[in-house]
Amino acid sequence: MTSDKKDYTTPNTRPIPILITLAGAGISCLVSILKQLSFGDFVWKLLTTVIIFGILGSLVRVFLDMGFKVDKKEEKDASEAEDEEAEKPSDDSDEESDDEKQTQE
Repeated sequence: MTSDKKDYTTPNTRPIPILITLAGAGISCLVSILKQLSFGDFVWKLLTTVIIFGILGSLVRVFLDMGFKVDKKEEKDASEAEDEEAEKPSDDSDEESDDEKQTQE
């Protein structure tokens, strides 16, 4: 067990939905261009892709945030348990002090 306390910072998950949406939209654009779709079809497919991937990205962010909260709580509980153990006087030191008292008498 290390006594070093690490500061736990939750990662910034804010840009994840945007990145996932942009990746989906980019792929949709490439496929639409390669298939030479008409402009109306291109716009509708792009719009539906952006909506679907926006929702998926938001779900991914929510699940990651929930996972990081659980990790942070477990780490906090573990550090509190270590602090409690450090605060308790060990039984060995009490026995040694009793032995020292007896030898001094």
